[in-house]
Amino acid sequence: MAHDDDKALSNINEELNNEDGTLAKQLADAQKEIADLKMQIMWMERSYE
Repeated sequence: MAHDDDKALSNINEELNNEDGTLAKQLADAQKEIADLKMQIMWMERSYE
């Protein structure tokens, strides 16, 4: 029974680690997209000057 609990806990920890990795990737992707959009805005502002 204790072995099953350890296995279940290990599975939960693994899922949390995968979720953290996914969140970190989403955050990195969002930051890159924000930087790209800021660059587009700068180019658009330049064309109106």
